[in-house]
Amino acid sequence: MAALVLRVKFPMTYPLIYKTLRVDATFSTKEAVRFIAEAVNVVSLLTGSEGLYVPDEKRWLDDSTPLSEYESLQDVEHVEYRDRNAPMDNGSGGGSSGGGDSGCCTVM
Repeated sequence: MAALVLRVKFPMTYPLIYKTLRVDATFSTKEAVRFIAEAVNVVSLLTGSEGLYVPDEKRWLDDSTPLSEYESLQDVEHVEYRDRNAPMDNGSGGGSSGGGDSGCCTVM
């Protein structure tokens, strides 16, 4: 397995919502986070606490584990690119509206 095709969901503060990317399966999660940030030109937003979260499985991917170790990544709807320190959305994960009742944003 040379590459994974991942549909990545970004936080509401990012300039895009979803992006489908081909990611080298030999990358560790930490390397994949950096690659994704470079691919969508958001390197300046990196804080060092970003990770990949699989909402279908309700788990974080380990930073040092290669993506190829996670066989389920081929079958999930999407992975979330998010800050590990950000509060978790308490809604039913995987909603497509992005708004929900989280109260995270004010529209002016």
